[in-house]
Amino acid sequence: MKNLIVVIIFYCCVTFCNAQTIPPFSGENLNNKQVTIPTDTKGKYTLLCFATGMKAQKDLETWLDPVYNKFIAKTGLMDEFYDVNVFFIPVFSGSNASMQGSIRKKFGETAQDDVKGNVLFCKDDLTEVLKTLSISDESTPYFFLLNPEGNIIYRATGPYSEAKFDKIDDLIE
Repeated sequence: MKNLIVVIIFYCCVTFCNAQTIPPFSGENLNNKQVTIPTDTKGKYTLLCFATGMKAQKDLETWLDPVYNKFIAKTGLMDEFYDVNVFFIPVFSGSNASMQGSIRKKFGETAQDDVKGNVLFCKDDLTEVLKTLSISDESTPYFFLLNPEGNIIYRATGPYSEAKFDKIDDLIE
């Protein structure tokens, strides 16, 4: 019995120590609402989707329908029970930074109304956030699931797969 207690305490300590907190950053969604991550998302699970380059778009697009259908439109059986923040975050840096305004305007004109609150444009320099999260490949999207306390509990990269999405689903349930 003592051994079991020691193992449980050890597991809890390792799990707690491995939880990574997302560095705080702010942005404005297409509804012109200021959002600060993780402060404004605490209390709910949050899925963050970062794309740092145009080459990531193809893989990011494979995630759009499943994420939209389950967490935004809630089209599936039992999906209405999911209360998850979702933010798609295009990252502009270097020579691309000057394009942010025009891309934001185009998104605003073409995005569905129910998605506008889920696209977050950051005016802050996200260099430190990207470095902390080990986001370095501009050709792949990065996904982070935060628990209600704002800690990263899952990370995925690249194109959508059922296994990745099932892991997110399992962690939220």
